[in-house]
Amino acid sequence: MKMNEKIEIMLGRRRMKKTDFAESIGVTYRAFANYMNGSRTPRAATLDKMAKELGLTAEFLTNDNEELELTIEERFIKRVCASGVTSEAAQFLSQSRGLFAGNDLSDEDKEYLLKALIDIYEDARSNKTGEK
Repeated sequence: MKMNEKIEIMLGRRRMKKTDFAESIGVTYRAFANYMNGSRTPRAATLDKMAKELGLTAEFLTNDNEELELTIEERFIKRVCASGVTSEAAQFLSQSRGLFAGNDLSDEDKEYLLKALIDIYEDARSNKTGEK
């Protein structure tokens, strides 16, 4: 996995904007964009800051043979993006992510919501298998 892919994933996990990340490591957004598109390589000190900010090591970040373990959501989104098809499910995941993090829902409400989604899924699945 390339360095830019690892950074994209880690920024997504932290819900961090690229501009904010660039500022946090002390570079301009333009310089960071050049690192991401491969037209420039960060200096060792900058690479260390990047890795530290992301909770990784510089060695892991730069080793293309090292893979980040993807979450179920990340694997799904990667598969959908690779297919080139805009998916309602991917859109739903993107929009509903906020329901589970950084909002006013109590843990009990989050649990009820998750159980309701599972019930809806199981109901839809049983209806589909019942049609065959």
